Amino acid sequence: MSTPITGAASGAVTSAHRTMYPAAALYAALAVPLWLAQAGGLLPAGWSPAVHAHEMTLGYALAVVGGFLMTRLSRPMLAVALLSWLAGRLVLLPGLPPLLALPLCFAYPLLLFVVAGLPFLRTGRSGHNAVFGPLIGAFLGAEALFWAGELGLVPGNGQPVALLLIATLLLAMGGRVIPAATAGALRRQGVTLAHRVQPRLEAMGIAGAALCLLSATSGLLPLAGAMGAAMAGTSALLRLARWKPHLLLRRPEIASLHLGYLCLGAGWLLTAGTALSGLPPAAGWHMLGVGALGILASAMTIRTTLQREAEPERFPPAATVAVGLIALAAVLRLTAVRWPSMTLLTAAATAWTLGQLLTAGVLLTRPRRSRRRQDALQEV
Repeated sequence: MSTPITGAASGAVTSAHRTMYPAAALYAALAVPLWLAQAGGLLPAGWSPAVHAHEMTLGYALAVVGGFLMTRLSRPMLAVALLSWLAGRLVLLPGLPPLLALPLCFAYPLLLFVVAGLPFLRTGRSGHNAVFGPLIGAFLGAEALFWAGELGLVPGNGQPVALLLIATLLLAMGGRVIPAATAGALRRQGVTLAHRVQPRLEAMGIAGAALCLLSATSGLLPLAGAMGAAMAGTSALLRLARWKPHLLLRRPEIASLHLGYLCLGAGWLLTAGTALSGLPPAAGWHMLGVGALGILASAMTIRTTLQREAEPERFPPAATVAVGLIALAAVLRLTAVRWPSMTLLTAAATAWTLGQLLTAGVLLTRPRRSRRRQDALQEV
């Protein structure tokens, strides 16, 4: 999938990945232990579960999305993007009155839609990329639903909606990026990937995710929502099986993408099981949020950084360890859903934080292309 060229028609331009990716990883490393400390009574004021979910989706995840999609920005525009994202995070920490927090919380999702979503709407009329524009715009709706809940205008806080939007974006975007990466890796092994696009399975997954989102947003037709989640999960797992993941187990930069997509499919199916078999909702939410989002975000941020800085795509050892720690965090967090325990929650938070810190470390220590060109000239 090609990303839109956005934000700067002329002059010096840069890519948002250099700032938004590390910012997202560092924030994720900080937010989870802070929430756990506050939930455990170690800090005087704590986030509600709804605020915690909001920050991991509309905070952490949207920073990753911005770093991926905003590929050509002027430096002032990049500064505006970063500062608007930071402002949206900071206004929730001290508990400012909602009327003061609202404009700052909407600033970054609105900017992301204008800079990255609108180009998809203009160029996606053929239908190939048409889904991404509305998806990016829908995060504004998720933000509005969250604040409507916080202000008592609607019951609940729209807690699963933003997460389901992220899961839908991962389903669609991962379904384009991962098979392309897989096909290239298999080609170097002399293997051809025949089932790459799989448009029917893709359409099935997007339709199922849309049905689940409609049910979650309206609060109606829970069985239809469960059916939609089951369709999305089944489509993800069937697509993954056709990408021949067993042939690339020794390539962590590809295997980690496959593992994240496996968690995505499993998370959608667990979400379906919430309505059909009485599973706790937190099981599906954390498989999607910790497993799928955490693993795919870490792997994709590192991989795209290597690509955009013209480095070899092989993961450095620290990147593989980072993905492994986040996968461990997902296992521990799901175990804590079944057997609630502060020990398990602390272990999961520790693994998550270490994985995110390692991810940030890998991202921040990649040399930029301009720096490598200067070093090469000095050697000559």
